[in-house]
Amino acid sequence: AVYSYYAIGSFERTPVTATGSGQSFLIPLMDNVITHKNRNDENRPLPAEEVVEIVKDAFVTAGERDIYTGDQLEIMVIRSSGITKTTFQLKAD
Repeated sequence: AVYSYYAIGSFERTPVTATGSGQSFLIPLMDNVITHKNRNDENRPLPAEEVVEIVKDAFVTAGERDIYTGDQLEIMVIRSSGITKTTFQLKAD
């Protein structure tokens, strides 16, 4: 499950989410790859590890097109066994 958090303290469960200046680059890609919108090929379940790699690629892409996308990404995968945090550097410039 993915949750969108708003600064006023509310949250919502959504298939994908993104906020900020890179949102216009991220949401269409996630709609295509994660939620399988407008596709005719088989929609298969994606393991969390594969989704993390897709998210990394999406943020690298957004960072190349949007100068306001930050330099680092934190991804947290929450399972019943615990939380796995991945930190990923986006740009070196």
